[in-house]
Amino acid sequence: MAHLAEIVQFIPQHPFAVLCLLVVFALSGLSVYRLFLHPLAKFPGPKLAALTLWYEYYHDGIRGGQYTFEIQRMHERYGPIVRISPHELHINDPAFIDTLYAGGGKRRDKYVFYASQFGLPKSLFGTADHYHHRLRRSALRRFFSKASVTQLEPLITKKIDTLCSLIQATAGSGRPVSLSDAYSAITSDVATEYAFGTCTNFVCPSNPYFERNFRVTLVKGLMVATHSKQFPWIRTISKMIPISVLRVLDANLAAAMEFQMEISKQVKDVMDGVSNGNEKGHNTIFHELLTGSLPPQEKTFTRLKQEGQLIVGAGTETVGWSLSVITFYILAHPAVLEKLRKELEEAIPDPSILPSVTTLENLPYLSAVVAEGLRLSYGVISRSQRISPYEPLIFEPASDQENHIKHVIPAGTPVGMTSYLIHHNPEIFPDSSKFIPERWLDQDGKRHRHLDPYLMTFSKGSRQCIGINLAYAELYLIISSLIRRFGGRIELFETTVRDVVPKKDYFLPVPDGDAVVQVLVRED
Repeated sequence: MAHLAEIVQFIPQHPFAVLCLLVVFALSGLSVYRLFLHPLAKFPGPKLAALTLWYEYYHDGIRGGQYTFEIQRMHERYGPIVRISPHELHINDPAFIDTLYAGGGKRRDKYVFYASQFGLPKSLFGTADHYHHRLRRSALRRFFSKASVTQLEPLITKKIDTLCSLIQATAGSGRPVSLSDAYSAITSDVATEYAFGTCTNFVCPSNPYFERNFRVTLVKGLMVATHSKQFPWIRTISKMIPISVLRVLDANLAAAMEFQMEISKQVKDVMDGVSNGNEKGHNTIFHELLTGSLPPQEKTFTRLKQEGQLIVGAGTETVGWSLSVITFYILAHPAVLEKLRKELEEAIPDPSILPSVTTLENLPYLSAVVAEGLRLSYGVISRSQRISPYEPLIFEPASDQENHIKHVIPAGTPVGMTSYLIHHNPEIFPDSSKFIPERWLDQDGKRHRHLDPYLMTFSKGSRQCIGINLAYAELYLIISSLIRRFGGRIELFETTVRDVVPKKDYFLPVPDGDAVVQVLVRED
């Protein structure tokens, strides 16, 4: 009893010491649970990763976008299934793709921790629940169907004509053109025109060298997400700070906020036009969303501005990066360039008149070049998790099938896979770091499809990138036009493979430094 009395007296006299003891006990208990009692305790992986999310933040936030490469090293050490956080598993086995990224018949939720990193919980990307995602996706699906994209081809080709005219104007000048900026400009123009009916107009004579674009802004915004994923309050506080002050405090965060403000203005203009009966925005994505059958809570300004940021952001830099990578590898490999030029000269007698996307997709070598370029551009380089909320997932590693080793993954567990690791699997893609379009062709030079299931650039399953058809249309039309018009007189300028090989994972692949693909154009 005397000891109890002493303890009772000690508590009010030393509250800070008591608080510290409670924190130590709580953390000790949490550590014991996560390491030994947690449902994922049986899976291999670094103990620090199992203990705390700060392990991921160290590699991504402090070291700068390195966690994907750290996960690669984990797999090399621990095998095809690894515990990479207290709550999450990662699998590196192509045979598991269809199980994890199942079609619409299987429920697959998204991991909220991952989906909320951009502060867009009401967008398609940020929607964690499977059925809510289905509702929102259904409202957008027809705008990104093959038929709708076909109707958009004249808009894309018109923009391409302007793009090529601006590039031609540099011919013989000795001034390099940043294709990275040019591609960001044209993809932004297409995305905003289709979404809002008004275009950013980055591809225009008043912007001859494409200095105005969203490329740097979007990458800086993605860099912020490595921190806001761990500290969501960063975005909340940043919205309270005047943009002029934010530019001084954090240029990256300011750039992200300015992008959001621009898209918000576009959405508001469309909403005002619909309210006033102005049909200017008719046949655009947001006009149709506002006048469609979605429930009222799906048509609020907050929700639609988040969807707008997603559509423009995803439709700009993902495609722009892929175009840069594909163009680099074509120009860096003279044999590839020559073979592609011959195919395009036969298919496009007049360089100023492009055939349909369908026709271009049926050109075997062009299709192989695009596929190989997509493999080495990766799409989203970060892991993409799915959750089976009520059913356990069974993972039987392909390397251990003869031993009948099966891993039962508890229901509700976030499980991720990564395009970067799949695309460099040596059993599927030998010499995976090399650009080899022929791997996508059969012995007769025809395009085969047996590697397509392993191309993860647009993800897979019910949450596959909704803009895949539009992305392919832009890739085929822009690459075909550029090579057909300039293929014999365009060359890389101060650009090497290091400018297209990712060294950082900021959701999208980011090479070292401010790397861009630049070219010089000779006169006819």
